[in-house]
Amino acid sequence: MRRFLYRLLFVVLIPLSLYSQNSNFTILCVAAHPDDEDGATLAYYSKLKGYNAYTVFYTRGEGGQNEIGPELYDELGKIREQECYNAAEIQGSHPLFLGELDFGFSKTAKETFKMWGGKDSVLARIVYFIRLLRPDVVISNHDTITTKPKRQHGNHQAVGITIYDAFDKAADPNYHTEQLTGGLTPWQIKKLYFRVFDTSKVNDVFTIDGSQKDASGKTIDDISWEALAQHRTQGMDKIDRYDIPSVFREKRYELVRSDNMYPLEGNDLFAGLKPTEKLDLNGRLKSFPTVYKYITVNPQDSLKLLKELKFNESANVGLVNSYDNTIENTLKAFGVKYEVLDSLHYANDDFKNFSVIIVDIRAYLYRQDVARNNDKLIKFVEKGGNEICFYQKPQDWNGKNYTPDPIYITSERVTEEDAKVTVLMPEHEFFNRYNKIEDNDWDGWVQERNIYLPSDDTSKTSVNYKKLLAMNDEDDPVPSTSLIVADPVGLGSYTYCSLALYRQLKIFNKGALKLFLNMISSRRRFIE
Repeated sequence: MRRFLYRLLFVVLIPLSLYSQNSNFTILCVAAHPDDEDGATLAYYSKLKGYNAYTVFYTRGEGGQNEIGPELYDELGKIREQECYNAAEIQGSHPLFLGELDFGFSKTAKETFKMWGGKDSVLARIVYFIRLLRPDVVISNHDTITTKPKRQHGNHQAVGITIYDAFDKAADPNYHTEQLTGGLTPWQIKKLYFRVFDTSKVNDVFTIDGSQKDASGKTIDDISWEALAQHRTQGMDKIDRYDIPSVFREKRYELVRSDNMYPLEGNDLFAGLKPTEKLDLNGRLKSFPTVYKYITVNPQDSLKLLKELKFNESANVGLVNSYDNTIENTLKAFGVKYEVLDSLHYANDDFKNFSVIIVDIRAYLYRQDVARNNDKLIKFVEKGGNEICFYQKPQDWNGKNYTPDPIYITSERVTEEDAKVTVLMPEHEFFNRYNKIEDNDWDGWVQERNIYLPSDDTSKTSVNYKKLLAMNDEDDPVPSTSLIVADPVGLGSYTYCSLALYRQLKIFNKGALKLFLNMISSRRRFIE
């Protein structure tokens, strides 16, 4: 309760001029993260109908990945918040933030509510915004399904569950009465719609026509894709909308809750509704602040680790970087000899001085020179070098033959950062030389254990890879492919690591540092 009241005071103390006669309708979209909103439908009602359009984002997306730079957590949240404002300006909507913490990918609403302080805490905050904005229609890309195979991200599940319950709670004068001050009153949403992608079991489907043009001559679809492209930290500016299946491009909705029986008139989500008075927000509506949980790095502990941890001092690392700088900063901090590889190295086939080449996260998307010349990396391995490839996304990888033996990437991951880790090959050098990996070296990890795991299906991922680690989320088995090694490949070795290692190195986690230093310490077996 104290957690909610703290955030509530932040908003309630803002002066509001209440109950102006506003004849416009209001549409509200609720979304878990930036880019989860339906910009096309917001633009349709804002640009073509002149209605008030809002999005309430439950988080600022600070727990996600950053595809344009090294910023994470609070810094990433600020960038993504601005991206939301940029997108909203294009689509004619107004973004607001519920202030929940994006703690990374979640598989269940149960975990999400636990991390967000309980279901009622979340529900009370969205109810407050509903009472303030007084939307006639609420839409969401999320739903209430919590079980496989159709369950969404746990944050998405939590949004669907709370907005469904908020339909009644926002209108209940006995629910969180402390909100009902300064002229704020209960509010009944008229219609609640969930986006549908499979219409085979839905009787009445409302489809938004994105081909219509606004006053500028742009179609609603064009406007929405221009808005979506503002989410650059999520790579949305690189997406070709025509590469996306039509089922995801189309905006189709099912009416899931209604306060009355309204006539069905075409595809208008507002069919049968009459305008009602709204609050005059007077341009002073504010979002809830996000309470960040910071992990600080103690300088003295860092200095101790720099002196204590060991590595092969003859190692010479070639780094294929992308947008993150964590690997380079780690190598630099420990004084490991390294060189950032550029296009000239590939043009000259100049790898003979390196004992290890690291291919950083998402490099095959962001480094086209690497993708085009990957055969030279394979030759480097075959001649005795060691390659370590950190996680890539399925769409950047599958079908491209980037490895000496096939690896098929899935969307599976282990999201519980404290999931038990079992070392499957305790005798392997990665766990013994130059730093002994102990049980407690898996403690203190953040965000997740791994991401985009290789398939465990031997028809997709070669049996030549040794599986070094096993871990899983509660009640959710996953492949034992967090760290796999093909050794030998010719005279060298190939390692694929889907561990979220860069997040741990960024906070100087001792166990992650020990593992990383061991991995880069493999000796090259043959020098040309």
